[in-house]
Amino acid sequence: MLPPLVSIAIPAYNHAAYVEACLASVCAQTYPELELVMIDDGSTDGTFEIARKFLESHGNRFRRIVLERQENQGVCATSNAVIAASRGEWVHLLGSDDALYPNKVARIQQAIDAWQCPDLALVHADIDMIDSSGKVIEGARLRKQRPPPGISREAWHWLFFNRQYIFNPTVALRKDAILSIGGFDPGLALEDLDCWLRLSVSHAIARVPEVLASYRKHSTNSSRKRTKMLAALLHTYGKFLAGHGTLISEKDVQSHFRTNLKYVWQRIRKVRPLLLPVVATALLSSFLRTPQVRDYQRFGNLMDGLAKQVGDE
Repeated sequence: MLPPLVSIAIPAYNHAAYVEACLASVCAQTYPELELVMIDDGSTDGTFEIARKFLESHGNRFRRIVLERQENQGVCATSNAVIAASRGEWVHLLGSDDALYPNKVARIQQAIDAWQCPDLALVHADIDMIDSSGKVIEGARLRKQRPPPGISREAWHWLFFNRQYIFNPTVALRKDAILSIGGFDPGLALEDLDCWLRLSVSHAIARVPEVLASYRKHSTNSSRKRTKMLAALLHTYGKFLAGHGTLISEKDVQSHFRTNLKYVWQRIRKVRPLLLPVVATALLSSFLRTPQVRDYQRFGNLMDGLAKQVGDE
């Protein structure tokens, strides 16, 4: 009997230098029954043509291939589209500049089978980092505290406090679960954290404690845009509190808000020092009252404006 079909879903955009290596790592998977769903989001650098040429000579590796291109719609819409077009129960979402270890799919599917957890919606693992040439960056395996191995039904707590990461190249999603919450929100720049938070409220999330993928660091990584990312975090936290604020204690919200205001302070002190009293007032006020959704939104908007001012968009 053949194992179940598993989908590899790739939203691709302007990664001509990396997409062939990405696809080669998918072809090298030890798990036999794969489909590949890739949608190019209006690339202008030849990404689609490189992928098409590569897949023409590797088509027999997959039970099914979907390769399409569209006018640029953004990463959220494209991620939602590749997931919706997939036929596997489990969808391994992969950036077109990242790469998988050969046993990534097999190891995660083995864990899913072993756990037999009906409400499991997301499985993730650990990564190393590679540079633009594909060389492992020594010492760059993220040492940040990782979640315990196995299944968690309160992952929203550590996700909200940003204490541990879910590394996107390692993610496997149960298709019906991700579609049931509406997928990624195109209104947010930090669409992945928002999605994982919403999933974790109603579903289990689990970790395989092994390095199974590589995250590629290069000059166009969106994570390098620190001011924009801080704005996105604040908006994401505000959205979560608006929908699920009762899950977080008032004391924890106060501490969380103060921590993020310190990051705001660091970003504005040299660029817009006249705003420092505004941050200081909000910091002191957080000891007297619990910050509200509007407070997160206010400083998210402030960071959005700062990102435009410094060209960090």
